[in-house]
Amino acid sequence: MIPETRVIIAADDIARAGACRDELRDAMEQYGITDTAMPVVRLLSMLRNVKHRRYVAAAAGLAGYGDGYGYGYGYGDGYGYGDGDGCGAGSGDGAGYGDGAGYG
Repeated sequence: MIPETRVIIAADDIARAGACRDELRDAMEQYGITDTAMPVVRLLSMLRNVKHRRYVAAAAGLAGYGDGYGYGYGYGDGYGYGDGDGCGAGSGDGAGYGDGAGYG
């Protein structure tokens, strides 16, 4: 299912996308944001922190995750995933891995 892309998002949308409320409040103060809902384009153009931009993109349906795999002649299959963020007392990490075999 393709996520709905949103043109305007609210602070609650960003929190639901994974931002902690304290961090969200601090970022709104840092960037001088007083509106509770704003156009996504405006938010993305003003945010310099990559983590903040990821939360906005996720809340707007512009980012997400997925996995894929495949099989074919002459090569193997594999998969990978990777990054995470944390806030407050949390932390994040990521890993990627894969394997494959060739036949000739």
